[in-house]
Amino acid sequence: MNNITWVRWKQPLFIFIAGIVLIIASSEMLSFYLFKHEVKRRLDNLHYFYQDRYLSIGGEIEQLADAVSFTCNKNDIALMRKHIEESPAIQLIELHTKDGMCSIYGNNSELVKKLPNQTTINDNKFAIESYLHNRLKITINDERGMFIVITEPFEQVFLRSELCKDCYAVELHVEDQFLPLFEKEKNETYFFIASQQFTKRIFLNVYSTKLGITSLIKADVIFVQAILCIILLLICLLLGLLKGQNSTLKELIYLGLKNKEFIPFYQPIIDSSSKQVVGCEILVRWIKKNGEIISPNLFIPIAEYNGQIFELTYDLLNQVSADIGKLALKHPDFYVSLNVVPEQLEDDNFAENVFKILKNHNIEANHIAFEVTERTPFTNLKKAERVINQLKNQKIDIKLDDAGTGYGGFSYLQELPIDTLKIDKMFVETIGTNDVKSKILSSIILFGKNAGLKMIAEGVESQEQVDYLNLKGITLMQGYYYAKPMPFEEFTRYYYGQNVTMYNVTMYKERN
Repeated sequence: MNNITWVRWKQPLFIFIAGIVLIIASSEMLSFYLFKHEVKRRLDNLHYFYQDRYLSIGGEIEQLADAVSFTCNKNDIALMRKHIEESPAIQLIELHTKDGMCSIYGNNSELVKKLPNQTTINDNKFAIESYLHNRLKITINDERGMFIVITEPFEQVFLRSELCKDCYAVELHVEDQFLPLFEKEKNETYFFIASQQFTKRIFLNVYSTKLGITSLIKADVIFVQAILCIILLLICLLLGLLKGQNSTLKELIYLGLKNKEFIPFYQPIIDSSSKQVVGCEILVRWIKKNGEIISPNLFIPIAEYNGQIFELTYDLLNQVSADIGKLALKHPDFYVSLNVVPEQLEDDNFAENVFKILKNHNIEANHIAFEVTERTPFTNLKKAERVINQLKNQKIDIKLDDAGTGYGGFSYLQELPIDTLKIDKMFVETIGTNDVKSKILSSIILFGKNAGLKMIAEGVESQEQVDYLNLKGITLMQGYYYAKPMPFEEFTRYYYGQNVTMYNVTMYKERN
């Protein structure tokens, strides 16, 4: 995996891993939420099924009380049997009077058992207790007697196949009183899950242990987590795919600057008349720690676009200034030329920052030059003129690079204090050909002469090109015919060797 791919997918991968960890860590919370939602849904169903049935018990008993004579005669027993048959909620009725008792099975047939240690909820004239087989025992007092009602079994919120032992509990609550329908196990810890209001005062509360929660909706949790993982994966893939190359390279450039991966390469500028190295242009090379080289055509436009070109230029200027300090200059006007963009020459702080760097390295300003490219246009010529004059006042030369290839370069020469023109390789390589651009080359040279500009030819690669340019009066040249761009150590050897050789040749000619 190369660095661009890694930087592009690093953030989505981190988000995906963090998301997976979060999904796993939230299993308990998700289980509780899903369980609560399921219990609430079931309570709503119970409420719909039971509310009218249980609320009708009071009214049914009141109707029965108005009809019976409270003597437990045959008519009273018949009326009770009729209510049982018609009631959807009552399973058994006993009538207790001052003289005795009766039920639907006849006189003195007491069927309702008295259970020990029962909790009772009192609600006005009603007393409610839990009874065998998940039923309720409701005692209704009247001036003439007392009715004891046993309700139909109260359905469990959960199916039998879903139940685990002692996992769930259900209670009726009336204000601060409660009545267990499905009792809690003393040794278990229960969590309140949900509540459903049945009357103004009576609520049905459901409780569960952790095991109860996980055992009921385990499959649902796995399904939801799988869906969340798929959604997370799609989001991360989308982030990676939408993360453009510009954004990826911006991060890489930041890391490259931090790790000192941008290395200045020096390409000599030769005076063809004396064969001496009079200067050089800095061509940046991005060399990763693993040896990978990223093309300038790939990262320079991105750095220009997002403003990192400032930091990149200052970084190169620091390195170049340190290198020049090691070089024993044989030519008093030797210079190192760095590329800048119009935006930098329109920045009020640019000149000051340049001067600070040169001062830190004790480098004379005339050994530095800047070449402004035409790839992007100037937007504020007055500000650019002010910044260029600040640089020129300190003897820093400004050159127009790639002349004729971009935005209105020749008009800039008229409006800005630029006195050096660099002829682009695309025009130089037309020398000796029938290419239409060869006429443009002639026009550029003619313009430069008439404007009194110093001219440097770039991309010189043959003797024919050297001869043609010399014939046109252009002696400053740069290109592979003389030397390729090279690291400082290699440039040092070239510089000393080239100048010594030329010096020796000059002395030999003078002697003869």
